[in-house]
Amino acid sequence: MRRIQKLIKVLLPLAFGIGIVWFILQKVDMQLLIDTVKSGINWTWVVISWAFALLANVVRGIRWRQQLRTVGVNPSLHEMSISFFGNYGMNLVFPRLGEFWRCNYIAQNNRKPFSTIAGTILSERLCDILCSSFLILLALVLEGRVLVKFFFDDESKAEAIAAAGGEVRPATNAVMPTWAWVLVVLVTLFVLARVFRPKLRKMSFYQSLVSIGKNMWHGFLSLKDLPNVWSYVFWSALIWFLYFLNTLTQFYFFDFTSHLGLLACLTVFVMGTMSQLLPIQGGLGAWQAMVIFALLQYGIDNQHAIIFAVVAWILEQAFVLLMGLYAFVAVAIKKNKQT
Repeated sequence: MRRIQKLIKVLLPLAFGIGIVWFILQKVDMQLLIDTVKSGINWTWVVISWAFALLANVVRGIRWRQQLRTVGVNPSLHEMSISFFGNYGMNLVFPRLGEFWRCNYIAQNNRKPFSTIAGTILSERLCDILCSSFLILLALVLEGRVLVKFFFDDESKAEAIAAAGGEVRPATNAVMPTWAWVLVVLVTLFVLARVFRPKLRKMSFYQSLVSIGKNMWHGFLSLKDLPNVWSYVFWSALIWFLYFLNTLTQFYFFDFTSHLGLLACLTVFVMGTMSQLLPIQGGLGAWQAMVIFALLQYGIDNQHAIIFAVVAWILEQAFVLLMGLYAFVAVAIKKNKQT
């Protein structure tokens, strides 16, 4: 029964994403799409975009290593990069499982409790939430008309989404984000633990949970013990700047989006980031719907908006897949050498 439940958790979001893409592709001129793929892609910019994505992952490794050092772990930069390559590669197959893989990989290689490493990931993710929230606020200030139209103008939203091929709900309203569910569960467990604490303290299982909780809290507080907070802030800003450049270079994949400027890029970037709230592999479907809506607001016609959203996503995920395969092969080779 548990296997069936796990299978449903993987296949249901994937089916939802595929369904959205299928609706989107119903309205696209397939010949135009084929011609664009054959001769309309500037591969030089694809490589540059991949380079920014690669660099962003490396910088994420540098930033995370700063936290890990405060809890007595000092992995190599290559090891940190492998952890993120495998993280995103795993998420393509099993949404949200990549963080677990990354945490387990570092914990095993450095003989550190899994819970301590997990705590550092929680605080790292909190920092990412703050960064993305700042960018959303920036987009609201600079290009609020597009975001307001998406969230509050149902008529315009319906027209744009219908043009994209079907009725699609925005990702932010579809489900509660995963981090919110985790927070609800943690708060519930905390309340129950306080109520039944006298009885629970006698149980070995409870004592183990307390030990794990302390390790996670120690890892979470790794930000507090950073020797140079401003260095951490710098790396965080650089990560999201590289993500932004990754999106900007995607505009140059095609002639029909190469004229779009920084504000359009900010809007597309923010919309794409919000689509990742859905637990779907690579944001499949949700990313396309929100990006198409954003592009339509900047004068890109329906056909080309769909082509951009589909092709740019495929090229991006192809890079993620390649890096994930590299990580898994590197880990397998290392294990073979050790045995």
